[in-house]
Amino acid sequence: MFLAALVVLGCVQRAFGSAKVEKSTMNILNSDTLPGNLLPNFMFQQGSIEGGSVGVKIGGGRGTPKPFSPDDSCGEDIFEGAMEDMRSPQLPYLTQDLWTCDRKPTDIDVWLLEDENIKVTVTPQYDGKVWAIYDKKRGKELLYNNRAHQPANIGALKAWAAGGAEWNWSPGIIGHSAFSETQVYLGRLDTERGPMLRVYEFDRYNGTTWQVDMLVDDGVFVAHPRITNPTDVDLRGYWWTCVAVDAKPSTRIYAPATHVAETSRDPMRNAPWPFFAEGIENASFTGYQNAWMTDNSYLGNHQIGDMFLRIPDTVYTPYIGHSQENEDGFVYIHGHPLNGTKFYTWGQSGPGRYMQDFLAGGGRRMGDYTELQTGPAPTQMQNFPVPKQSVIEWTEWFKGFFANEAVVRGDDYNKALGEIDRWIQSEDGMQKAKTDSLEKFFQKYATVPVTEMLVEGQPWGALEEMLLGQKLAPGLTFTLPKDNTTQIYWEMQPWVELLQTGTFSADTLSHLPISYQTTNRWLQVLQKSIDANGMTWLHALHLGVMMTERGAIDEPKSLFAKSMSLKANPLAARNLAVLSATQEEAWTYYQQAWAVLHSDFTHDTHAYTRLTRNLITEMSFFLQQNMWYDRMQWFIGEVTTNKYLTDVEIDAFITMVIKDLMYQGKYDEALTELSSHCFPTYAKARSDLMSMWQTSVEGKAAQQAGHSLNAVERHRARMSTPIPDNIGCQYASEYCLNYW
Repeated sequence: MFLAALVVLGCVQRAFGSAKVEKSTMNILNSDTLPGNLLPNFMFQQGSIEGGSVGVKIGGGRGTPKPFSPDDSCGEDIFEGAMEDMRSPQLPYLTQDLWTCDRKPTDIDVWLLEDENIKVTVTPQYDGKVWAIYDKKRGKELLYNNRAHQPANIGALKAWAAGGAEWNWSPGIIGHSAFSETQVYLGRLDTERGPMLRVYEFDRYNGTTWQVDMLVDDGVFVAHPRITNPTDVDLRGYWWTCVAVDAKPSTRIYAPATHVAETSRDPMRNAPWPFFAEGIENASFTGYQNAWMTDNSYLGNHQIGDMFLRIPDTVYTPYIGHSQENEDGFVYIHGHPLNGTKFYTWGQSGPGRYMQDFLAGGGRRMGDYTELQTGPAPTQMQNFPVPKQSVIEWTEWFKGFFANEAVVRGDDYNKALGEIDRWIQSEDGMQKAKTDSLEKFFQKYATVPVTEMLVEGQPWGALEEMLLGQKLAPGLTFTLPKDNTTQIYWEMQPWVELLQTGTFSADTLSHLPISYQTTNRWLQVLQKSIDANGMTWLHALHLGVMMTERGAIDEPKSLFAKSMSLKANPLAARNLAVLSATQEEAWTYYQQAWAVLHSDFTHDTHAYTRLTRNLITEMSFFLQQNMWYDRMQWFIGEVTTNKYLTDVEIDAFITMVIKDLMYQGKYDEALTELSSHCFPTYAKARSDLMSMWQTSVEGKAAQQAGHSLNAVERHRARMSTPIPDNIGCQYASEYCLNYW
């Protein structure tokens, strides 16, 4: 398997004993995530376009909550902290819904933390993810070192790429975090144990901060997450450390669990661990001679699912580990003190294999992996309390050892666990005295500022500190951008003006906004500015966004109308579209948004190109949803004639073109288009691509036959022209005939 290749640069940052920090480059197959969508993606819309489905929800309000409702076979621990709504809010962040499928060999900057035993590769541009851990002595990768950065429609803000160890913090909502495709802060801190790397950020959802301090200690990788709630509000939290490792059907998972809350069938249900009947509602079903009770510690026995392993309090320490076949009994252990331990497997199915291949940059069997995860709550559908003015922190460790292969890969799972437990409690393992010492060490340095800032992250923490007049968390330094040629500078500038001058400048009022604020603190700042200096079109627009996100309808409609009357702008018109009561009314506003963008804002270098792409995406989805073919044809002509998409492909527009070709009976052309694109932003909506393919295949066959096809003839047509690999399978489904 091709793995990401590293080239070390000449600059050694610091070395203590055998440990050192270095800047380097890594060559990967790269597909870029494009700047976020400037159209605010409101809470009421969540669930309507996830996975790239062809639809846009209108009408406003708060939408329909999606509560977590496990099966009653689960214990009370699975119901405590159950999420009342699993939809992922987007604002104040911008949805990352456009990315490429270029997969170009690219050198990206990385930072190395290493000693003579292991080399840890950190990528601050992707949430501070640990991309890889390399075992120097064995010459093997310990994590899934993905050869590609290929986003898929899976994260909280949509774009997310697989591999390595990622840090997922969010406001009590399930999902790969809002930082997945965002650069975070990275600093080096010099300590008596050697150099430490710290990644950290400010969470705009709820005003909290998160950090992870990382150390290599005699071949052990140690991470110390820390969550700080500096607010005066009790919050609910969500954290999962998500660690991807290479997977084969023979990969075995180890955890000292007695039962599992598993999701191979909805709803989540309880099952014994590791022997249970997966994929049916009665997970305890044994069948004749226990034939249904498979050993599910082996990944090859899973079709798909999340396995939340319930570990009793009586164990020496919670952990999750794994071993591979024919590796001399080597077992890699991820130890932690938390309540949640799980693994996710794409499973032994076509859809799972397709998604892994896609995330690995294409080609079959290029990147099979599983995710071994830890978190404070029992499952990812539960959250945990984060009291006001509080800190929650803990230490996790990663270390491997050579076990008796016959035992750890033998039939007796308890003997395998006994072998691991003896090692953990041995001097060579991770005794409590050692982990307690590491915990005290990390706590001592958690509030110490970094010795050197290596990479600057997002400026929102510095802006919040400007608003509050105090630091958010000791030890964390946030900075404002000074370079006015950067996009992030112009995202920040209107809000800096609001704090420093009490209103927006004339220059800001001449441009469209490229960022939003939605918290109560910023609502107060905006209202204070209006009261003191009057309402501008931009005040009305931002206030309307804030009110829409809170579930209001009439008030934001009035505000957006006010914004339009003060200065016609595409964002207010579009927001009126999604708050419309009817599809026809919405289309009228969409047309206004499109027209005013191209008549009045072509000079806006910050927003014009981005907003053009964003409107093309949303209007294409909207037209497909309503099957308005005459309007589709008008819009296709408008976009192609003016060459708005010469340098980027937009899946929504391509599928609209295909549907128009099908409507006109041009099935050959439709099939050519369907087989010629990657459709990277489509995940669950690949079912739509699959349906279009098969409909076009049947339509072409009927044209060739000169008559309508019967059931047998339609079957023959589909089987003779199967769905191609570029379309693949629907995300998170369990079966597709065309991919195995």
